[in-house]
Amino acid sequence: MAVNKMLKCLLFTLNFLFFICGAVVLGVSAHASSNRTEYQITDELLPAVHLMVWVGAITLVVGFLGCCGAAAESRCLLALFFLGLLAMLLMLLAVGVLGAMARTDTAQDLVRAQFEKLGPLAEAPKEVQESFQSVERAGKCCGFFKGQEDWSNSSLEVPDSCNCTDTSRNCTALDGRDVFATPCLPYLLTWLDRVSGALMGVAFALAAVMVIGMAFSLALMCQVSVGNKSII
Repeated sequence: MAVNKMLKCLLFTLNFLFFICGAVVLGVSAHASSNRTEYQITDELLPAVHLMVWVGAITLVVGFLGCCGAAAESRCLLALFFLGLLAMLLMLLAVGVLGAMARTDTAQDLVRAQFEKLGPLAEAPKEVQESFQSVERAGKCCGFFKGQEDWSNSSLEVPDSCNCTDTSRNCTALDGRDVFATPCLPYLLTWLDRVSGALMGVAFALAAVMVIGMAFSLALMCQVSVGNKSII
């Protein structure tokens, strides 16, 4: 019995897409992990991002093995490809679970508690201040909970990142200048919800593709086995 050429081409194409997707996921996840401020990654989302780095790396390797296995009709490589997909499927399910956990009220309460521990932002470490100022510029907000009062009771210690640059936003006067009156916590929680939702969507979409790849690899392995027996 000859190996189905259509199935072989489909599996090779699917594995090539795995290889490309793995490279993209690895690159984006690694960049996000090393630039947490730019991507506004919270401590609750960081484990999921780190897991996506591993998923991308393994997808890259598994895609290469799958291409080789499909081209050479090698049962050994196809078996390794199947096991690799199974491992990635479990990891992607874990990413989905972590993303769902980040959207719970408990996770949001933890975010609030971490911000409360920082105390007056003017007394926080310089790197923390710079990171939060980036958040304020992106979210057009000021402070955590109480607006500019979260920085200090002195208006001189309220940074320029709080300056009202959008007159359509809720702003308030502060010693001759306008600053954003809206605190940043709602913006951060909304961002957390969006990022966790995106992680869940990507994880479960890739998981569905993994299942299809596993089915194709099993079918091709069975055809290779039958073909080898018929030759014997």
